[in-house]
Amino acid sequence: MEIDQLLVQSLQLLGLGMGAVFIILTLLILLITIVSKIVPEEASPAPPTAARPTISPDHIAAITAAIHQYKKRR
Repeated sequence: MEIDQLLVQSLQLLGLGMGAVFIILTLLILLITIVSKIVPEEASPAPPTAARPTISPDHIAAITAAIHQYKKRR
């Protein structure tokens, strides 16, 4: 085979491959668009409230005392 024939054949193969990829991706985009219009979107759950639980001062004092004793033993 001559170089001209090889070049023409490689360009044909390049065009065929790129054309096939372009067609497949276009069909994929169309399919996704159609499915997204058919299938309803799920409602997202409500975000949890950011309310902090109240801690009694007695619990805070007990935790602070326990941490102090733990550090004192080390």
